[in-house]
Order: sequence, then structure tokens, then C-alpha cells
Amino acid sequence: MKINKSNIIMLMFFFVTGLFVLNACEEEKEYPRTRLFQPVLNNEEGLMSVENSIIVELGKMKAAEEYFVEVSRDSFVTVDYSFSTDTNYFVIDKTLTNEELLWFTIYQIQVTAIADADDYNSKPSFLGSVRTQKYPSNQGVPGVFDVTDTRAKVLWTPVGKPITGIKVYTIDDERLTSPISEFEVAEEDRAAEEKIVDGLEPATEYQIAIYSDGELRGWEVYTTKPALELGENVIDLTGTDNPDTLAAALADAPEGAYILLEGGKTYNAGGFEFSKSAHFVSGYSFVQSLPIIECGSNFRTVEGSAIAAITFENISFHGDFGGNYVFNIDKSSTVDEISFESCRIHSLRGICRMKGGEGHIGLYKLNDCVVDSINGYGVLTVDKDTWSVGDIVLSNSTFSKIQYFLVSRSNSNSITMDGCTLNEVPDVGRQMFRWRGGDGNNDVLNGVKIHNTIWGHGWDMDNEETYAVKGFDGMPNTVFDIKNTYATSDLEFSGNEIPAFPSFLYSGTAAQLWVDPYVALDYNINDNAFQGKSDSGDPRWRSGL
Repeated sequence: MKINKSNIIMLMFFFVTGLFVLNACEEEKEYPRTRLFQPVLNNEEGLMSVENSIIVELGKMKAAEEYFVEVSRDSFVTVDYSFSTDTNYFVIDKTLTNEELLWFTIYQIQVTAIADADDYNSKPSFLGSVRTQKYPSNQGVPGVFDVTDTRAKVLWTPVGKPITGIKVYTIDDERLTSPISEFEVAEEDRAAEEKIVDGLEPATEYQIAIYSDGELRGWEVYTTKPALELGENVIDLTGTDNPDTLAAALADAPEGAYILLEGGKTYNAGGFEFSKSAHFVSGYSFVQSLPIIECGSNFRTVEGSAIAAITFENISFHGDFGGNYVFNIDKSSTVDEISFESCRIHSLRGICRMKGGEGHIGLYKLNDCVVDSINGYGVLTVDKDTWSVGDIVLSNSTFSKIQYFLVSRSNSNSITMDGCTLNEVPDVGRQMFRWRGGDGNNDVLNGVKIHNTIWGHGWDMDNEETYAVKGFDGMPNTVFDIKNTYATSDLEFSGNEIPAFPSFLYSGTAAQLWVDPYVALDYNINDNAFQGKSDSGDPRWRSGL
């Protein structure tokens, strides 16, 4: 059967027309309305700040009537500010918040897109955090040595108007409205470009601001250090520039008082005579150096006094190599303990000498100290057989350029040396240990222990290029206990060698073992092949610790 071409065209026409008719008869489908999409930022940089304002640029949303903005500083535990805006670009500042934003403060921003009906508002969109910029200021940022427990050093650069005042605020006074203390800035302060303010509480945060005739120039946050726990009897000599305050304060100090000295300041020993215990400690300071006791006139003891302890911690001692001591005791007395902890002792005739009267020191101790340039009375000299020292303990310390080391005219109970570094000790031909009393009064009864120590060559004070020393004098019954102790190859004995000393002989010289033992007094280990580099000598110089 043949199909007419015109019939096919007609059939197709009716088919397409039917589809249109069927489609026209079908009801139009309606989709349910949903919330607006959450707003997003329109720039890759994210939120931005200019001075103490925040710039926000959102992606445009045609269906949004406006945007509801919330600002927080604690991740929306609380809301600082909220407002509405009908533009996708806006600046958060006093115009929108009715007060200025805080400087150098982190804010969080979230935005809700608002539709023509509340049911279709977007969910809140967190846009992120941004810090406002720091207040433009010529005030210096405080460093670690610009604050103590009760004082702060305020610094600035001389730009613009001169600084005339300083105000201290609590850390909670965010807008600096109620100062808790104020200070005038004198001409000498302006010349120094700094002023120290006091009266602060320990372990407390403060805001300290500088002003030019009432105009705010800047502020910084200071955190004071915790108070030193020294008890009730504290004589605080920090903050004074008068070197003679020490002796005067000691005269009025109660038994067992702590004498608080300031780093970088000098205090004269003033020939003070002790009759009671005292403890000298380094307080907080604005410099990295230790407080200095100048020994131009030496410490002594009062006739007939019985003293429990005289101790020094983190103190530096200076004096005349030809004539000064820390102690030069010439009166009868007893002291249970004299100790130096983490001290620096430099250029003296001797550290402790008993030269008159009679008495006894129970314990004489140096720990974590650096001692150099000590003349003929050494680290300790018992110069009268009517005096004695019971136990001598030298630990974790460095000794260099010392003519005599330890000397006594009477028996001692013990000598303990542990973790020490020595070089140019003693002078050529002198004894390391000189117990020079008469028969029966020239021994260390419970022996000498030298452990974990490194000993270099003698001190060539006459520049004759000889370095040999003697081991000991007297000590007929003294037992030496030597363990893990090294000597450099240029340590030589000219007599009275110490039995079994050293435990090990280093094959190199002092100059090869240490970085710079002669000029810089740098005893860091220079030879990495040295066997005792990690377990012998003063720990401050050991390798691998």
C-alpha cells in the first residue's frame, strides 16, 4: 500500500498540534518559596580594617531588602553592636555604632539577609574576624626588662608635640576614661625619652598611656611580674641610685632579713659588720645585669657575734685586685653558713679571709658562680689557726685566674668539688690545696672529693711561659676521691701531685679544649671530640645540654 507524502505531513501536523493542546491543558506547577541564601563576602581579602573601622563588602543579593549586621568580641557570646543597612558595602564605625570601635581589637562579624517577609530571611552568616589597627603612636612597646613587679619603664620617640604626662589605667578601662595614677614628665625624662612609673601591683595587667598637654599620644599594655616570695622581713633597695644605702639599711635590718637589690645598680659594702643573719637577693630590674656590691670597704663581723647565715643570690662583687675582699674578718665570731648562689665575683685580693680573733664557719659554699681575677688570698683563706671552716662546697662553678685557691691554717671537715671548671688556678708553683697548720691541724678530716670537674693549667702571672703547679701542702692524712675528672695536657705538677688525679687526661691544651679561656673567659667546649663534654665541668659550658 502506498502512503501519500502529503498524508504524512498532515499526520505530523496533527501530532504536534495535539502536544501543544495537551500541554496547554496541564496546570502550571508552583515551587515553594525558600529562605534567602546566606550572605558572603565579595572580595578575596575578606574583612578589612582601616584605623579603628571595619570595611565589609558583601556579594549583591537582589532579593534582599536589607542586611542585619551584628558585631562581637567574644565570638557572639555577647553582641557589642547591631544595626541594619540597605547596601552591600558599608563601613562599621561611629556612624553605625554610635561610638568608636576600640583600637587594636579583634571583632567578629555576622550578617543576616532580610527578605520582604521574616520567614524568608537568611540564616546568620559568620563572615570572620578582623583586628582593628593599632592607635598611631610614638610610644615604645615594652620589652621583658621594661617592667618589674611594681614599676614600669615607659618609652617613646620624640616625634611631634613633647610628652608631658603619663596615666595608668586598669586593663578593663577599655576607653581610658578613669586613670588610677598620673605622672608628670619632667625635662630630664623627655631628654632620656623614658620615665619609670611606680606604685603598681604585682602580677597585674595595666594600660599605660602617654599624653601631650592632655592629648592622647598612645598607650601600651604592661603586665607586672609576680611578687618575689621572700617573707615579711624584706629591705627593698630597688629604685635607689645612692650606693651608700646598703650599709645604712643593714644597720636597721631585723634578724634574717632579705636585702633586695636592683640589677645594674651599685651598692657599697661600706665596711658593714654583721651581727645577725642576712640574705642578699637580686630583685627585678630594668637591665639584664646583676646588682653590684662594691667591696672597697669589706664586710666584717661584730666581736662575739653568733650568726646563722649570710647568703648572696644573683649578686656581682667587684673590688681592687690588690686589696679588697668580700669578707675580711678580724674579730671573734661564729657563722653557721656563708654561701654564694649564682654570683659573679671579679677582681679581689680574696673572697673570704679570717685574719684576726677566733671563730668558726660551719659551711662555706659557692654554687653556680663564676669567679675570676682573685689575688693571693684566693677563694678562701683561713689565715689564723684560731679560726676554722668545717665544710667547703664548690659546685657547678667556674674559677679562673686565681693565685691561691683554698688555704687554711687549721683542720677542715670536708672539701667537695662537683661540676666545676678551673683554668689558670693556682699561680705557677702554688698549691691547689694548702693546709698549712701545724701537726695535727693541717688535714681535711673527711677527705677531698673532686667529681665531674675539668682542670686546666696554672696561672703564669709572671709571664715566664711556665705553668706547673703543686697539688697540695700539708694534708698528711687527707684522702682524695677523684671521679670523672679531666685535666688538660698542659696541666703539669712541680711537686706534691694529688693521688689518682685526674681520672682522665685530655690530649689537647686548654686553648684547644675551650673557646676562649684567656680573654673572654669563654669555657664553652670547643673540641667536640672531648669525651667529657656533656658530663664534666661547670654545666653552663657543657655541650648537648
